Amino acid sequence: MIAIIKRAIGPLVISLAATCSPALASSPTGLWYDHTGRGAVEITNCNGKLCVRIVWVKDANHKEGCGFQIIGDVKPVAGGKWDGGWIIDPEKDPKHKYDVEITPQGDKLKVMGYAGVKFLSETMIWTRAPASLQRCNESVARAPEPAPAPVPAPAPNRRDDNEPPTVYPPPAATPAPAPAPPPVANPDPPKQVEREAPTASVKPKKDCKIEFGGISLTFPCPD
Repeated sequence: MIAIIKRAIGPLVISLAATCSPALASSPTGLWYDHTGRGAVEITNCNGKLCVRIVWVKDANHKEGCGFQIIGDVKPVAGGKWDGGWIIDPEKDPKHKYDVEITPQGDKLKVMGYAGVKFLSETMIWTRAPASLQRCNESVARAPEPAPAPVPAPAPNRRDDNEPPTVYPPPAATPAPAPAPPPVANPDPPKQVEREAPTASVKPKKDCKIEFGGISLTFPCPD
């Protein structure tokens, strides 16, 4: 009897396994590294369809693409595949959309982009990423910087309460500068030497003599 039950249940178990395995393999949601290894995406279920957005980039200079949607409207089809949606290539033309087919393969994901017909296609293999992947839209919490240690105030000078306070004399006033002495007048001014006018030399005059009619006259010669 037991052998008969095993023979009856065996085909049913195999049939259920064959029915359930495609369903389990047809859930590509989660985190995936793309075929280049320079980025990672997250596949989520958007009202029964797949949505794919960039959530990690290896190069920190390309973080402006974080959160960018590259796949959408992909629907489940027969054979555990997803099809009928669109895909874009952000490195070429983000405005141009292609058709896409997604096939889960365990820890791999086969992503095929095509334009209308599948024999003109490009196939990419994505790899499952860990759930602990640090996403580019998550800010890393910084530890608060330690507050600077307070500077202790200088201890006041202690003295005995019975000791009288020390009284210091006021500082001596600075004496005013002595006035400058008045200028001393010169008692003996320098004497002015009077110069005598030069005396003109007097030339002696010559006598002139004229004889006329036997008379001789002598007189000073004119200059």
